[in-house]
Amino acid sequence: MKKALIPILVIFLVSCNTAEKALNKAEMLEIVKKYDAQFSIGIKNKDSAYLANIYSDSAQYVTPHRPILKGKEEIAKDWGGFLRLKEEPIDIILNIIEVRGNREIIYETGEGYTLLADSTKWPFNYVNVWRLQKDGSYKLEIDTYN
Repeated sequence: MKKALIPILVIFLVSCNTAEKALNKAEMLEIVKKYDAQFSIGIKNKDSAYLANIYSDSAQYVTPHRPILKGKEEIAKDWGGFLRLKEEPIDIILNIIEVRGNREIIYETGEGYTLLADSTKWPFNYVNVWRLQKDGSYKLEIDTYN
């Protein structure tokens, strides 16, 4: 009798673990919105270190017509240069089109724009890949735009 219960117990534990990892679209959207807001804060505060902290240590930042940046140090340098542009970026607005994935990894696609001091907007499309960290937070693993 005890041997018959072991497979049932294993199936139950596996199904509980799987259910714990599932996120619905609304939950993923809430997570992504929270972390996307950090971009706006970093731009408004002209803080490249804050912006780099959005990324994981192994992150890749893919921008048009340039080599892929790898890691927080390279990404921080790039954001620093961006914040010092003569066009004066003052905010980044991200409009999420879709999220999908699971608790471990969330894929986000959207449209956005960089708002400049003279009210000009630089539009772009983007893809963000967020990965769950050991501390329960999410960091960008891949960020790309065109």
